[in-house]
Amino acid sequence: MKNITFRQSVACALKGLYFGLKTEKNYKYYLCLNVLFVLLDFFLKADLATWYAVILCSAGVYAMEYMNTAIEHLCDFSTKEEHPEIKVTKDLAAAGVLCFGIAFFLIQGIAIGKYFLG
Repeated sequence: MKNITFRQSVACALKGLYFGLKTEKNYKYYLCLNVLFVLLDFFLKADLATWYAVILCSAGVYAMEYMNTAIEHLCDFSTKEEHPEIKVTKDLAAAGVLCFGIAFFLIQGIAIGKYFLG
C-alpha cells in the first residue's frame, strides 16, 4: 500500500531503520566502527574534505546494507528453496555493500594515516 503523506513515508523509513538495527548484526558492526572512526576523526581534527568523504561513505554503507537486507528478505520470501539465480542476486547485493565498505575503510585509513605520517 502506498503512503498517503510524507509523514507516513518518513514513519515507514524510521521503522525500517529500527528493524535493521534490531535484527542485522552487520549494522551494529558498522555503527560501532563508524562511531569509533568519527570520534578519532574529531580528535585528530580531520579537515572538511575528509568529513565530507566520511559522511558520504558512511551513508553509502548504511544505504547499501539496507538495500542488501531488503533484497535478501524479498528473495527469501519468494522461495525457501536454494536457487542459483537467487544466490547470484544475494551475492551481488552483498558485493555492493562490500564496495562501499572498502571505500569507507580506505578513506578512514587515509585520514588517519595523514595524521600519523604527516
